[in-house]
Amino acid sequence: MKRLVTLMLMLLFMVGVASAEAIDLSGMSFDELVALREKVDLAIWSCEEWQEVKVPQGVWVIGQDIPAGKWTIKADDGITALLQWGDMLDEAGNGISWDGKICETEMLYSETCRFYEKGDATEVTWDLKDGQYFIVEEGIVQFSPYSGKPSLGFK
Repeated sequence: MKRLVTLMLMLLFMVGVASAEAIDLSGMSFDELVALREKVDLAIWSCEEWQEVKVPQGVWVIGQDIPAGKWTIKADDGITALLQWGDMLDEAGNGISWDGKICETEMLYSETCRFYEKGDATEVTWDLKDGQYFIVEEGIVQFSPYSGKPSLGFK
């Protein structure tokens, strides 16, 4: 754990000085690397230069994996994406429970997808809160700053 904290401090203070190739991660365990990646991902989301990020299939916790906020979400180029958003997971932990207060499902189509037809949903705007769940069941999506606001407030 001390090694992880030391490495995180090095990354935070040396980001402008050291390149990614200069940092030796070979002595870290799988769990340490995953924890580090999660912290780096959140730091990227908070960076002034950040414009959008691709989110792959998986179950994501808002406030832990993805910062809370109002997001514009689109299917990645050339594909369709099936999304779920809610405040409770089902018993298996891989879907949104219909017993929760929020349970949204959306199929998004990239306009360059071969299955896209005029009128299909290409983006959705959701106001994600801490502790909620966001699931990419199929495809890859792009999160970008809410297009109706110039700033998300966390930058």
